[in-house]
Amino acid sequence: MVSTLEEKAPARADVANDTDVVAAAAALVPVLRSRAAESDTLLKLPDTTIADFEKARLFEMVVPKMYGGLQSPLETYMDVMIQLGRADGSAAWALGLLSSGTWMAATLFPKHVTDEVFAKGGKFRTAGALGPRKAKTRRVDGGMVIEDALWMYNSGAYHAHWNVLGIPIVDDAGQMTGMGSALVPSSDVIFLNDWDPIGLRGSGSTSIAVKDLFVPNDRISLTSRNLQDDYASTHLRGEAAYRMPMVPLLAARLLCPILGMAKAALELFVDKVPTRGIAFTTHDKQDEAAVTHLQIGEASSKIDAAEAIVRRTMQNLEANAASGTRMTQEQRARIWRDGGFASQLIWEAVDMMAAASGTAFINAKSPINRVWRDVRVATMHGGICLSTCLELYGRISTGKAPNTMLLPALT
Repeated sequence: MVSTLEEKAPARADVANDTDVVAAAAALVPVLRSRAAESDTLLKLPDTTIADFEKARLFEMVVPKMYGGLQSPLETYMDVMIQLGRADGSAAWALGLLSSGTWMAATLFPKHVTDEVFAKGGKFRTAGALGPRKAKTRRVDGGMVIEDALWMYNSGAYHAHWNVLGIPIVDDAGQMTGMGSALVPSSDVIFLNDWDPIGLRGSGSTSIAVKDLFVPNDRISLTSRNLQDDYASTHLRGEAAYRMPMVPLLAARLLCPILGMAKAALELFVDKVPTRGIAFTTHDKQDEAAVTHLQIGEASSKIDAAEAIVRRTMQNLEANAASGTRMTQEQRARIWRDGGFASQLIWEAVDMMAAASGTAFINAKSPINRVWRDVRVATMHGGICLSTCLELYGRISTGKAPNTMLLPALT
């Protein structure tokens, strides 16, 4: 049965468990929709939305329980992000990317570092940008200096207290030996304020820069170790949530808010078909035409299929981590492949409904136009690019080396 635009009561303050956090997210749908235009204008989330997320404990879904967080299961996270995506793609995207950054802050660094990040007081929100557009570093006593670096698309950065930034690792001679992730306070980051896209405008995905910043060794995590699931958070090794493979986990997380956006598009489309006709036909109401029924059937089945793929992915990631076994390279590539395919299904469904929405769609302030733009931008993320994901899986399936450093042979 197709969902409707029926709204729920205001968010509750008594969020204590996984059921509550999903309900709190669902209750925020109407207010987030009412702020969509404000977010687009600000090019980041309004402070009121951040306050609502804090009250509903949505930022705490990936915070370890040992630090007072919810440490929510992946399917709880998924259900929360779907609800928020139904409301406002930008709000869901920003929270989703901040959640991934917070997971990295908890997982990639040793206890004395995470003790600082998650110290009582709530200054733990973490953004992340692992692929620098440019970065020059040098080795110094006790750590490294980021001399001059730039990262694009740092989603949620305006609301973060910390940032996990990808940097080249160099030896004393200045030769690059690998990549790493540097955990730096947001106060040390330069915001370039250059985010002005067609979609996800309120996600605040600005470019950032760093100049002449010293980062101590204990706040630098080696990518080569992380891709082997050899995380520095030895104090969390008993927790399955922090043993999952960083790749493809971070890619899978991207799909959750996009699913919510797709569900919003379907709700909007179905809500409007009884009120408009089809130009140059005898159909006074769009919902009388067989072609409309076919479009709803196809779009809804693609969205449902994408959701089934993502839900299976979340279940597999959790079951594997709980079992204490490591995912094989092929399993990781398969999940990544599935993510790219789910992304394509979502885009095809939303684009079909936009095309069938008539001339009302071309109005930039049309709700379905806004969702269409959000989904288009979100599905262009390189981490869920279908051709890349398919080629990667095909290479591994035929015994060839992966064409990415992100899925190395396991040692």
